[in-house]
Amino acid sequence: MKQYMILIFAALLLTACTEKTPEERAAGMLRDARYALHHHLYDEARDTIYSLRRNCPTAIEARRQAILLLDSIEINAAADSLKLVTGKEWERLNVKKQFYERKLQEDLKKKN
Repeated sequence: MKQYMILIFAALLLTACTEKTPEERAAGMLRDARYALHHHLYDEARDTIYSLRRNCPTAIEARRQAILLLDSIEINAAADSLKLVTGKEWERLNVKKQFYERKLQEDLKKKN
C-alpha cells in the first residue's frame, strides 16, 4: 500500500511540474482560434484571441500572431456578412473589410 501511495504522489508531483508555459498555452489558444475561423465561428475565434491577450500577457510571439489572426477573422466575418446584406449595410461592411485587408498588409510589413 505504501508503494502505491508513493507512485500516486510521484505522478501528481510530475503532473504539477509539467505545467505549460504561457507561450505553450497561447499556442493552444491560437490553434483553437484558427479552428474556429476555419469553421466560420467568428465570435468564438475573436473571444479566444481576446482570452489569449488577457491570460497570456507574456507570450509575445503568440500575441504577434494573434494580431494577424484577428485581422483575418475580421476580414472573413465581413466578407461572409457581405453576402447577406444590401444597401448601406453592404457599403459599411465593405469598408470594414477593406480596412482590415489594408491593416493586415501593414501588420505583415511590421512583422518582416
